[in-house]
Amino acid sequence: MLNAKKGFFVAVAMAALLGVCGCGQKRIEGTQVPKEPGSNEVAMTQAPPPGRYVVERRDCLWTIAEKPGIYGDSFQWPLLFKANRDQIQDPDLIYPRQVLKVERGLSAEEINHARQMASLTPKYVPHSQPRATLPLDYF
Repeated sequence: MLNAKKGFFVAVAMAALLGVCGCGQKRIEGTQVPKEPGSNEVAMTQAPPPGRYVVERRDCLWTIAEKPGIYGDSFQWPLLFKANRDQIQDPDLIYPRQVLKVERGLSAEEINHARQMASLTPKYVPHSQPRATLPLDYF
């Protein structure tokens, strides 16, 4: 009987501990908010999409656009280029630690145009200096 009580208290203590640190809850990206004032139940709200992206080593606009938290579609890379024209001269040349703006709420027309431009872009040719003329007018 003593072992049963001890086991019960250990289980209660573990449940309380897990509840405090959140380990016992399924984690969903976002923030917890009470469903109703005074309620112990919580609902999860989605975190707003990031409005920026920090370029990492070996990134290119294609792979950044492909990321689920960005656009989830590599063919939308011209949208990143357009949003960051103040700091990107050549879409093939971006650098680690650059902070790129990620535009949200784009129209279907803007997305379709970007996808069309990406599909018309010629094959990458390695270069280390920005090109004087881009292969397409992306905007």
